[in-house]
Amino acid sequence: MTVFMQSPRAQTHVVERAPLHKAGPFSLPAVKRVLALLLLMVLTVGILGPTRAFADEPQTGAGTMTDTITDPQNLLGSDVGSVKDAIEETSQQTGVSVRLLYLPHFYAGVKPETWASRVLESMKPAHDTVMLAVASQDGKLVVAVSSNSQAWLRDQSSVDQLSQAALEPVTKGRNPDWVGSAKAMMTQVETLKQNQRHHRIMIVALSVTAVVLVILVVAVAIWWRRSSRTGAHHRKSGSAKKGPKPAKTVRELSDNTQNEAAS
Repeated sequence: MTVFMQSPRAQTHVVERAPLHKAGPFSLPAVKRVLALLLLMVLTVGILGPTRAFADEPQTGAGTMTDTITDPQNLLGSDVGSVKDAIEETSQQTGVSVRLLYLPHFYAGVKPETWASRVLESMKPAHDTVMLAVASQDGKLVVAVSSNSQAWLRDQSSVDQLSQAALEPVTKGRNPDWVGSAKAMMTQVETLKQNQRHHRIMIVALSVTAVVLVILVVAVAIWWRRSSRTGAHHRKSGSAKKGPKPAKTVRELSDNTQNEAAS
């Protein structure tokens, strides 16, 4: 508990009392059931303290337990492969790692957002990690973003958009679309990344424009100054050429006077 209390808090968004439909009955081979429960206990009981028991919850199929998907109820069903492909594509396109966690219940006595934050940080996630956690029997959905993510992903507005994208497919129909929910969240991740890229390009473009304007202003100022100097030099040269005529000599004045007297 001390470790988690000291670790950074991730950004989370929780949707409670969402009209999620309960999963149907299931059957697991004994060995796989034990392994699934042990792994979930490591992630939950050993880390977060007392929980609500879910061993007796109905499940369908063998479920999925991987580094990126924890789905003991097999909510993703036969589409788990396409979801894995979407996770890989999202990582390649955006650099964002996605984790999916599906449980019957979240944990009694702990707020869903606090629980999701602790679980995500306990995994020592890579930079820019998003986790979708669903409590199918409680009607709760949480989106958590790791504390070591970039600002555009950690922003609360981004977390809210991811949560809304994941929530819509599980509430708009008679049966929740878990596959659509996961993929919708990943599509929203790509949208947020594109918006961030456009924003960065705009900032760069504005910066370049500002630099170009400054250079133009400086160039015009230099040209104007040089032009002013050149004009002043030409004016001085013209004034020197149009200076006063030299005075006539005394002889020339005398000869002129004699000529006038003789005439």
